[in-house]
Amino acid sequence: MLKGLVIAVSEAQLLEKELNRQQFPWVEIPKTDGKVFRDRDDFRRATEQLAAQKEELLCLVETDQEEQTARSMGLICIGYIDPEQERGQRLSGCRVLLEGLEEIDLQFLQNVHTRALGLPVTVAETQRLLIREMTIADLDDIHTLYQEGEFTGFQRHDQISRQEEEERIKAYITYMYGLYQFGMWVVIEKESGLLIGRVGFGIADYLDFSEIDMGYLIKKEHRCRGYAEEASRAVLDYAVRVLEFQEVSAYVEQKNLISIHLLEKLGFRRMKAFTREGKELYRYLCSLS
Repeated sequence: MLKGLVIAVSEAQLLEKELNRQQFPWVEIPKTDGKVFRDRDDFRRATEQLAAQKEELLCLVETDQEEQTARSMGLICIGYIDPEQERGQRLSGCRVLLEGLEEIDLQFLQNVHTRALGLPVTVAETQRLLIREMTIADLDDIHTLYQEGEFTGFQRHDQISRQEEEERIKAYITYMYGLYQFGMWVVIEKESGLLIGRVGFGIADYLDFSEIDMGYLIKKEHRCRGYAEEASRAVLDYAVRVLEFQEVSAYVEQKNLISIHLLEKLGFRRMKAFTREGKELYRYLCSLS
């Protein structure tokens, strides 16, 4: 569990105000007169003030040297790309890089920390379902799921090696979840603990523009129980509350009457019919504002 934030950047007043509003512990390390960089003693004093284990903290840094110092002490780092820094910044060991601090909140920090520990972030929980980020351990279940559907987000076993598939999932977790804070998530049936589907958001470019679109897939033996609707409503709520999406699209084959019925039940409106790669598709749009 995340228990505090060490702030080693300049001009973090807005972030500190937000953390105070949420009553979350933080310590700022000011730059001492005459010092170019915050040193090991500065970071040690800050962690002692927070009275937590180093793996329970995040550290926000703005220079390569300070990042290396913090990481050498076992701290998990987030990097801030300060436009006023004259020296080039790589911050290559940081879990995520930020170009502004205005939109950082406690949920974002908790998600970064959870992923840094190698754990999946839970996105939503309903009466029957748990929706969370995928992990390497989900790979076999994901294969089984996608082999039932026409669309495959991951290639089959005979196309790439197991190691390559694992590397793809690691990259997806790091860059899609880490950078965009959304993606395709797995759906777990709470009663059985089984992975029964996936639901979430991607970036669609089927037409002459890109947009965020929603997708879902439920295993055949778990269909006709209302799981697709339950999972979709949960992530649409997450899109409003956490991601602050204004609208979401969905693309569906014109012959898929069941999915069309569900999309319209969820509030999506049909916007366009078109053909892509020999398939007759509809574009649907849902306003979330």
